[in-house]
Amino acid sequence: MSRDYPDWINPHKAAQARREFSGSVLLSRLTRVLDLIDQAEGAEIGFEVDFSLDDQREVRARVRVHGHVPMVCQRTLKRYMQPIDSASVIGVVDNARAAEALPEDYEPLILEEPRIRLEDLIAEELLLGLPLVPRAPDSEPVVDRKRSAPTETHRPFADLARLAGKADKD
Repeated sequence: MSRDYPDWINPHKAAQARREFSGSVLLSRLTRVLDLIDQAEGAEIGFEVDFSLDDQREVRARVRVHGHVPMVCQRTLKRYMQPIDSASVIGVVDNARAAEALPEDYEPLILEEPRIRLEDLIAEELLLGLPLVPRAPDSEPVVDRKRSAPTETHRPFADLARLAGKADKD
C-alpha cells in the first residue's frame, strides 16, 4: 500500500493548487464497500484523484480506481478477482441548486462540510465500478433442467374449440 496522501482534504484549496493524489489503498479502509467484496484483508486498489477548476471555475475532481477486487461469483459461489478500471469526473458543489447546474458528464458531490475524506471519494468510484451481479468470467451459466426440456402444455378448452368448429360446419 502506498500511503502518500492525506486523510482529509479541502476540495476548494486542492483545486486551486491543482493537487494530484495517487497510490493504493487497502480495501479494508473503504468501509462502504466491505459488504460487497470478499475477504478484504490485504487486498488493495490503485487510485488517482486530480483536483482542478473547470472553465466555469467550478471545483472538479477526476477520480479513477483500478486493480482487482475479491468478490464471490453469484453463479458458482466461489471467490474470484474482479478487474476494475473505473473513472468519473466529480463536480464539487455546496448545494443542490449548484449540483443541477453542473455539466451533464459530472457526478455531483454536495459538500456538507469544507473538507472530505479522500478515501470516501475512492470508495464511491469503486462502488460505481463494481458489477451489480458478480460473475467470474470463466463461470458457466446455470441451466435449469426443469425449464430446459420442453413440456407439453395442458389446454383444457382445446376439445371445446374442436367441438365448436364441428358445430359451425353442421
